Amino acid sequence: MSKLGTVLEVGRTFGMRDGMLRLEYELQRGTGLMSWRMRSAQGWDSWHLKRIAPGIRAEDLLAARKDGARRFFFTDVQTLGPSIKNVISSDGEKSVLAEADRTLAGDLPFFGDLSFACGFPPRWFRNPVTGQSVSPEKPWTQMRFASPAYGDLKFILEPSRFLFVYPLVRAYALSGDERFPQAFWNAVEDWANQSPPMAGPLWICGQECSLRIIAWSFALHAFIHSPLTTSERVSLLTSMIAAHAWRTAQTLGYARSQRSNHLISESVGLWTAGTLYPELGEAAVWRNLGAHLLHEAVLDQITAEGVSRQHSLNYQRMILHLLLWTLRLAELSNASLHSDIRERTQIAFDFMCRWVDPVSGSGPNYGSNDGSLILPLAPGSYRDYRPLVQLGAALLDRPALNSGPWDEAVLWFGAKRALEKRAEPVQYSPPSLETGTGYFHLGDNNSWAMIRAGRYTRRPFQADQLHVDLWWQGVNLARDPGTYLYNGPPPWNNGLAGTAVHNTITLDGRDQMRRASRFLWVGWAQGSGRLYSSHDDANIDCFEGEHDGYRNLGIEHRRRVQWLRGAGWVIVDDIQGCGEHDVRLHWLAADLPFEISESPFEVVFAAGPSRIRWSMLASTEATAAVIRAGNVVWSGKSSLPESEGEQLLGWESRTYGDLQPAVSIAYRTQSILPVRLVTAILTDERCKLESTDGELVISTVESGKESEVYRTDLSHEALKGAGAHRSAVRVRRA
Repeated sequence: MSKLGTVLEVGRTFGMRDGMLRLEYELQRGTGLMSWRMRSAQGWDSWHLKRIAPGIRAEDLLAARKDGARRFFFTDVQTLGPSIKNVISSDGEKSVLAEADRTLAGDLPFFGDLSFACGFPPRWFRNPVTGQSVSPEKPWTQMRFASPAYGDLKFILEPSRFLFVYPLVRAYALSGDERFPQAFWNAVEDWANQSPPMAGPLWICGQECSLRIIAWSFALHAFIHSPLTTSERVSLLTSMIAAHAWRTAQTLGYARSQRSNHLISESVGLWTAGTLYPELGEAAVWRNLGAHLLHEAVLDQITAEGVSRQHSLNYQRMILHLLLWTLRLAELSNASLHSDIRERTQIAFDFMCRWVDPVSGSGPNYGSNDGSLILPLAPGSYRDYRPLVQLGAALLDRPALNSGPWDEAVLWFGAKRALEKRAEPVQYSPPSLETGTGYFHLGDNNSWAMIRAGRYTRRPFQADQLHVDLWWQGVNLARDPGTYLYNGPPPWNNGLAGTAVHNTITLDGRDQMRRASRFLWVGWAQGSGRLYSSHDDANIDCFEGEHDGYRNLGIEHRRRVQWLRGAGWVIVDDIQGCGEHDVRLHWLAADLPFEISESPFEVVFAAGPSRIRWSMLASTEATAAVIRAGNVVWSGKSSLPESEGEQLLGWESRTYGDLQPAVSIAYRTQSILPVRLVTAILTDERCKLESTDGELVISTVESGKESEVYRTDLSHEALKGAGAHRSAVRVRRA
């Protein structure tokens, strides 16, 4: 496509309103107007308490929060200590205190699951990965999020989110150790000294400013009864929060143009500043503006079915944390919010809960994952969603999980009574049928799949139609690779968003959509799907779907996912069209010990005492390769050339900046279409797989008796004119 054609497609992608909002923002930056506005508010003298809250004394700010006149989730964290100890156990208590001590030693948390040596107070302008630094004098209006001079700015900005205050607060509640409030106030004062208002790189983003407002407010109320929390310090922090709210309000046009979690974050930041600090002269303006924009954002970004239009479970959790924070504060402060906000929060929460694995509490690493765990208030791994489920259950009147360490978040929000009033707790049991979400849940609590097949009405962030995530006994067998880096060197500049690394088919080495930039796809692939029972009864056990991402080649990809109940899964991919093409099927599996055999090709993974057999067959001659950590560890004979981007295979990123080995299984054929590829993933060792006379047959053997459970045709001729998978597949009960 020509450059003009690409420009036109990009314009259609953003639309008139969003394009004009973004153009206005870039013009203000480019002309220097934004710099002039920032200079007008520089220096802490501009934010002295006499200017931002006339008639209010510093002593009044402190007293109002000490005596509970300004209501928050809790009044004295010391009273929470016994309850927290009760739910997290002695091992959990030791873990919290150890994390707080590591923070004081300068080992700070990053992106939910990593840590880097940053010093304490942190070296705010240093990239801990590369050792590079950005000048504190550099105006943020002249900066971008990546540069050869300082690397990926996300690594520099992360400590300034002040997420390290949450382990300090948790440790203070458990121990009463005054080292923790002292560390918080030292960090606040150091940040203020090194980053005066609007003047440097740490002010580059309204979302970052808003997340600081939330973290600072949480810590202020947690440490309010400490003797180290003086009126002078409260006055300084209030000035900093006012400056951050003003900064956030200056670039709301950019946030609105993105139509992403930026606008939700910034709306909540403004609303929080206006609600928790009513003494500020602009408080009512920020509160009303935040409430208005939050209403706009949730209706725009959360579908009526509860799906975030960013199509990311990581971002959906972040959005839910922001919304639950807002709803709870509104309840405590008797603030009025539009009823749509609570309603969309409830349906977004219900959708999120469908993808929490009942065994592990984790969920698919699906969509953009940049480590945004903004309220780390309970034990557990970064991808443990149970604290969110329990918090939402308490605040939204939804079914609760059984009690566990994940209850801690509920205690911090002052919502324990809501759980106590609940009937017998239950595990979430997600419905099989999905209506209009573009996501399909198949299976039971022990063995289940998430399948993506939907229509985009907003720009997508990944080219991954018909991707399948598979879970078995808490193990994510077939998985999404995550994100790793947005701003790394090629191919790590958001390279894991492409088709080739997802669990789907790639044709001729092409993505399903055309990449116009790191974050922008054009020519969107549209998918559809349906669930049904292969036995013509009420037990849903099959998905069928298709997408049109290769329509320009005259090709359609159809996929059938068959759940064999306790035995495993069979995935059938039909590539319908004409001509000769390079067809590659990819699976990203857990990094488990494995063995490989041929005829048919099979990878056998060891999951504890269990063996998971991963077999792949095709209607025509095909070759296989197994890649771990970017290296081919086994390959069959092949004359096919290496595909672009294969160095990305065999990796997964569990959070931003983290790259871990995984196992890629690639199965390729250069053939005249149509072609059928079949993957059988068997979790029951009693199953037997046979491929004879152009048919694949799976049966179980028990007590010497063989029972067929699945059969499909693999012959090339059978595919010609086959209108649907059902015409070529037979499934029987075991």
